[in-house]
Amino acid sequence: MKARKTLLAAMIAVMAGSTGCAIQPKPMTAAEVQDRIRSDHDQMFAQQEPITGPVTLPEALARALKYNLDHRVKQMEIALANRILQSASADMLPRLALDAGYSNRSNYSGGTSMGIESRQVTLIPSTSQERSYADANLNLVWNVLDFGVSKVTAEQKATDVLITLERRRRVMQNIWLDTNEAYWNAVAAQRLLPDLNRLITKTRRALGDSRKMESTAAQNPEVALNYQKRLMKALEELSKLRKEMTLAKARLGALMNLGPGADYRVAVPKGMDVPGQLGRSLEELEQLALANQPELREEDYKTRIRVLDVKKAVLRMYPGLELSLGGHANDNSFLYNNSWFDVALRLSWNLIHAIHKGPAEKREAQAHVELADSRRMALSMAVLTQVWVGHARYQLARDDHALAGEMLRVENRLGELTQRGQQAETRSQMDVVLASAETLAARMRQEVSLAQLHASQARLFHTVGVDPLDYSLFAVKDYAFSQVPVKDLTQQIEQQLARPL
Repeated sequence: MKARKTLLAAMIAVMAGSTGCAIQPKPMTAAEVQDRIRSDHDQMFAQQEPITGPVTLPEALARALKYNLDHRVKQMEIALANRILQSASADMLPRLALDAGYSNRSNYSGGTSMGIESRQVTLIPSTSQERSYADANLNLVWNVLDFGVSKVTAEQKATDVLITLERRRRVMQNIWLDTNEAYWNAVAAQRLLPDLNRLITKTRRALGDSRKMESTAAQNPEVALNYQKRLMKALEELSKLRKEMTLAKARLGALMNLGPGADYRVAVPKGMDVPGQLGRSLEELEQLALANQPELREEDYKTRIRVLDVKKAVLRMYPGLELSLGGHANDNSFLYNNSWFDVALRLSWNLIHAIHKGPAEKREAQAHVELADSRRMALSMAVLTQVWVGHARYQLARDDHALAGEMLRVENRLGELTQRGQQAETRSQMDVVLASAETLAARMRQEVSLAQLHASQARLFHTVGVDPLDYSLFAVKDYAFSQVPVKDLTQQIEQQLARPL
């Protein structure tokens, strides 16, 4: 009775102590938030190679791939998938358990025997166990069914690694697409912004002069207002283009993971660098897209995982065969043998699972396979449509760029005629300013059309699934861009971009 009271008091004390250890919510302090901000800022821009000259498109892409934070996240996802694969592979190993301990009790463990028919005690109280003893056990257990299921699960986790690699491919292709567009917009901005700023200043000055002439009646009011209207339209278009171009370098810098406001220059090609005709037909591009697009390859791997689910469901319907081997030691002096080995072979079979739940799980897994096949075919149809649209947009972009070049030639010719008219005193300085504005606007439209042409080409590459790097370089799980210098990565990208589609 005393022992029971003591045990009850100990349990009450433990429960009271557990209640007193309840955890309360603790919000972050302002100092902790500031520490996090400083740490994140240092890590975002840490260990980046400095820019030593004008940035070319391959270098911009190399820096974007190496330092872009979204790509770093995908690298970490690949590392995590590999850790999960290692853990799943370890499940295929047998269980090897070591159990050791020491026991002590306040009195001896013992008992008597009684005759079943006579109900008489036939043995005086006896014991075969000391009050204190130590024992140790080492057991090796291997279940064939568990091994089979674990092997299939490990194969699925290995396929998950391939899925993360395909997702990294898509992130890289997205970076290529965004970097290409931002780079050519930055090139257009660097070519035209100085002239654009000067022309905007001249246009505003001409607009002010026209208003003065209107107010002093030095010019016909209707003529002056029409002239001001044309100037303001030109000024509106120029200001809109300047706004887009001013932000182009900031977008490119963000893709390269440069700090806000970082000062750098892009390498401006000497010529217009117009993309040529595609080297493949539309049918060839469609086949290339169906074979290379990361989303479709990911669906292939997901289908493989679903097929393995069917195999796993079938395995679970089979009986389990378990083999165990153990070594034991006990220092109980009453034992005749204080150490021994044992081996056992057991067969277990869950008949209810094999008859009812197992077939249901198999049918469910097969339904997932059929759904994955349907989803892949729907995605394939969408890919074919994207290729067709991308091909058409590229051809239309080529036509738009050619038309912009023709318009620029016309504006240049009109500008020359206006200059001659001013020299012959048949045209005013205001006409020259307006003609210059329209000529520069035509130049900007040609630059923008060139950037859009490069962007449409990059979108077509993106749709087809072309990689900015040789696939063999990064299709392995341990390839990390952080270990490759920007110069070497730039050379690899240059070689890849030089290959025709």
